[in-house]
Amino acid sequence: MEYKIHTVNGEEKLSSIAEKYNTTSEAIKALNPNMRIVGSFLIGGTFIAHGQQIKIPIRILEQVKVERKQGDTIPEGEFIKQVRYRCNQDNLIIIDGTPNFSCELKTQYLLSTLNNEEQKYLNVKLEDYITSIQPQGMQEAFELIKQIELIRNQIIFTQDNLGKISKIHNLGTLENNWKRFLNKEVKNIPFFQELEKRSPDTIQDFIKNGNKEFSSNGELAEVLDKNLFYHILLKANLQDNLKEYILNQQSQIFPNIKLQIKVVKSIASEDDLSTTYRLVGTLNKEKLNEKELQKLYIEMYQPLIKFSYTEFDYIYRITYVIENKTGLLINASASLSEQVKNNYETITKFELKKIEL
Repeated sequence: MEYKIHTVNGEEKLSSIAEKYNTTSEAIKALNPNMRIVGSFLIGGTFIAHGQQIKIPIRILEQVKVERKQGDTIPEGEFIKQVRYRCNQDNLIIIDGTPNFSCELKTQYLLSTLNNEEQKYLNVKLEDYITSIQPQGMQEAFELIKQIELIRNQIIFTQDNLGKISKIHNLGTLENNWKRFLNKEVKNIPFFQELEKRSPDTIQDFIKNGNKEFSSNGELAEVLDKNLFYHILLKANLQDNLKEYILNQQSQIFPNIKLQIKVVKSIASEDDLSTTYRLVGTLNKEKLNEKELQKLYIEMYQPLIKFSYTEFDYIYRITYVIENKTGLLINASASLSEQVKNNYETITKFELKKIEL
């Protein structure tokens, strides 16, 4: 590892030295095992004793190779690695208080950026995708979903000031990936083979929707916004400039029911190093037809659950932390839930953390 020498003048706070050189206290300690450290009961924190020369790790800017193919609109220049993330997402369905389905999803992403005179281009690379499903009989269906995610394993985009993707600049490459998948790979997936025999209409809808998604900037941007990694990253990139917004989405419990959630942003805490933001969403129940919800519940769920319809609600809670010096997202958590109270509930728990490049 390359490093530079820092001479300690007076007693300097370790965290302040780390911030100055855009590194971490742990990285400095690892390079300087014999460093003399003192504590301050009055000020708090860890201080480095005066007069020492300590090694400071130097971050070498690493470039990411990006292929530019026909149909892409990626500008010339080099993308520079910024940060790597690991995410863990748990999806649950709970019926009458008992878990009925669970899916754990672990992912890893690499974010790199290219800055030109006009705007910043973001390059997100999906590096790992691991699922665990209960009941296990549904694992084959999720293998097809995984393959679709791998088609979208690299997204190069710009975003607007509303926390949305404004343009996907490698759409040509993604469309070619989709066509190659349809022509050469999908027929080797057991679940696709089974579905093709059992429900050819479903397969036709699958192909039709895929053709639309991978040929349309707007369609693919909407799909990506449903991915909590992209959903949070796009909001976090705006920092203080993020405004209150309305989230419109399809109900997971009831077909053809649209939900409208008003989301309010606030600062939960801040210090010299980081700022923690909180997003809280409230379901607009005035937009819902309660009688229609009750009718659908009676038809779809009451024969199984037996209990009568109660109350419908949607919960949206996201917290994320931004490093002040770099403006980078460093960790986040989300809790989403759609429910018919006490009877039927879909729950999503999501955690994101920054890891070493």
